[in-house]
Amino acid sequence: MRAPLDTFAGLLDRSVQEIAAAVAEPRNFDAVRVGALADIWDNNTFPLVSVACEPWLLRGRRARTGLRWMADLGAARRALMVDLDPALDRRLPPAAAVRSVYRDYQARVRPGSFSVTTEIIAGLATDYDLADASVRQITVRPGEAGLRVEVTVAAPRRFVPSAGRVARDGSRQPWPAAPLRFTFIGVTDLRFDACDGHGVSLTAGDAGVAITIGQQGTVRATEASVWPDDPVWHESSAGRAADAVAPQGRSNRRPAGPTWSLTAQQRAAARAMTELMQRIRMVGYHPALAATIPVQQMCRVAADAGSAILAASAKRRPAREQAFADLAQQWRNTSPAFPPAPVPSGPANLRYLRYAAQHEDCDVQRDGVAVLVAAVPDTDPAAPWRLASEELPQPASFHITMAAFGGTREISRDSGAVTMNGMLIGREAP
Repeated sequence: MRAPLDTFAGLLDRSVQEIAAAVAEPRNFDAVRVGALADIWDNNTFPLVSVACEPWLLRGRRARTGLRWMADLGAARRALMVDLDPALDRRLPPAAAVRSVYRDYQARVRPGSFSVTTEIIAGLATDYDLADASVRQITVRPGEAGLRVEVTVAAPRRFVPSAGRVARDGSRQPWPAAPLRFTFIGVTDLRFDACDGHGVSLTAGDAGVAITIGQQGTVRATEASVWPDDPVWHESSAGRAADAVAPQGRSNRRPAGPTWSLTAQQRAAARAMTELMQRIRMVGYHPALAATIPVQQMCRVAADAGSAILAASAKRRPAREQAFADLAQQWRNTSPAFPPAPVPSGPANLRYLRYAAQHEDCDVQRDGVAVLVAAVPDTDPAAPWRLASEELPQPASFHITMAAFGGTREISRDSGAVTMNGMLIGREAP
């Protein structure tokens, strides 16, 4: 069995390898996985460098503490760590049960994500007028786990909040419709037309979960979750019921993370790696950036980073300090972002699609937009495929079906319209 510190450093090596693999073939680009892998090292790089530089007798214990704290973020993080290193499944404690309801700093109950069941659907229908809800945003992301679709609907409340919201000018204003954010995993059917985005209904059963949008739209999947992103959810029927049973205090808060003590050179190396991973993580939040951020070059720079940290820590001063200074310089040596290339006419493989309707968000006017990311052939036929992305502002029409994500399709552009064999239409408003 590997030493805990070797396992800790090996996770960093493996994360970089997996990110590189996820972007190596643009036709298989998975923004969700890239973002999740990079996110591990936002607050775990400094502990890794610190543990590596501890006295030998303390490294094992401190490394085990760091691994447990890393896995404590939730079941998804623990599962990702085990995916990177299956031996960790026996060495980490079971994932703690995640509360779907928690209390904020004012002791008010707040909702997390709920699995969509018949009971949850009934609760949503009690508190929100789903028949009068409108689609505010839809996002489609293909990945190794299949098609993932996120749908945000703005639903009027059936309950009346006790007080209005405070507007920017200090006045009290009525609350706008509440955003209900649905995530569908393992999507088997998809049809959406922005002109038919008013009114939704939900079903759940042995065959999976489905949301019907308008007259003909639908998303059907093997599983789904919903987050009622409602600032006054605590006053809803579901919120009042949760308040009666939710423990007092902020029990969902994580324990304090591992402390670390680093020299200036060690700190510089840890910061350089953290910033590199944060830059890569942006691809998970904003997949369109995958066409501008040089992730492959960054992965080459960061290759074997965990092993390099161990090698540097094994040296004696001042060689150790010089080794960390060299690592800091190496990990900062990445190319700047380059301008995005628009999606051209021709063969393409859609890797991300987002449509947002024009709406007002707490006194801020949000323009409508369609964002596309696609793998396309390079201008040099002998070169590998590449990612291209663009935004279509104020689309006057938008239509998407499951068939648009069935592999390589032909994209054509004409007078501001982008079509894919009749399955995808986005037209800029005149």
